[in-house]
Amino acid sequence: MKAIIQLDSKTFYLETRGNKMTLSHKEDALGEYWEMFTDNASRRAYRGLGIKQFASLEAVEKQYKSWRGVSALLAN
Repeated sequence: MKAIIQLDSKTFYLETRGNKMTLSHKEDALGEYWEMFTDNASRRAYRGLGIKQFASLEAVEKQYKSWRGVSALLAN
């Protein structure tokens, strides 16, 4: 299993099973959220954005099994 790589204090990267995923903490006028950008064959074939937004890291971990434990990286 590949490890989650912390690129900076608010950005993480993971490459697994043909998926390149970048998780970033974002802020805007409406508040804070986490944004997942996924680059995979499906996104490229359909020319989609490949972006999903989440209210919390727990929501990210629930949606993506390979991201379980990312909240522990921020706890340290």
